Amino acid sequence: MGAIAWAFNSVRERGLVQTAKVATSVIADLSFDWRYGTDTTRWVLKDDLGAVGENKIHSVRYQPTKARPLRNLLNSLDLPRDRGFVDFGSGKGRVLLIAAQCGFQKIIGVEFSPGLCESTRQNVEIFKRRCGVTARIDIVMSDVTHYRIQPDESIFFMYNPFDAVVMEQVVANLRQSVALTPRPVWLIYNTPICQHVIEKAGMFTNRLFREIGGSNFLVYANTPQVGTRLAGPDYPAGKAGQRRLPRGGAGPTSSHTGL
Repeated sequence: MGAIAWAFNSVRERGLVQTAKVATSVIADLSFDWRYGTDTTRWVLKDDLGAVGENKIHSVRYQPTKARPLRNLLNSLDLPRDRGFVDFGSGKGRVLLIAAQCGFQKIIGVEFSPGLCESTRQNVEIFKRRCGVTARIDIVMSDVTHYRIQPDESIFFMYNPFDAVVMEQVVANLRQSVALTPRPVWLIYNTPICQHVIEKAGMFTNRLFREIGGSNFLVYANTPQVGTRLAGPDYPAGKAGQRRLPRGGAGPTSSHTGL
């Protein structure tokens, strides 16, 4: 589909204002790799991930999180920068790089594709050299269901990286970690297709919805408040009358695989 055809369709489906937001976000997104010399934009199909394991069937293609919306979201949230930030299904590592830009000091990417892990290592090296960030960024090649969540890890991110089968196990692992080491935790979910799995688990008391530049985020917290510097629809999870996600967000794809 050409740019003009996309614009007409988008205006009809999303409206003019939302289309402008998405277009601005896409343009900014395309400049990310050019600015930092990294390789995070190109998609990788599911069959080309080179991963193995029982959960490969539950994975999806690699597609990066949009840089500008995520950066704006992280800067709007009052999250502890000295706690571990974990990206479940880190793909080529764009989220890890943005987390470093936003001041997080311990950042972990969990990814089950050997090729994507190698791409991330190269991107981290280039990014650190170009930007001078000092954050510790570790890449763990692992099925996310096998990853052992550490007591100092409190912020978790995912961009629709797997289906409900894997999501149930990841949420169960997170719940067990918090039970063993009680602490505030936050879960940031981009394109939250499996939000019902998270809310069914009942471990989060609050959630916050954000639509930024055409990207839809849900931020969950097990604290009385999600922790935001900006006004917005902040409400308890699981209550009646919750607003539905608006049209115009990303479809049922993922930024990464994470299994």
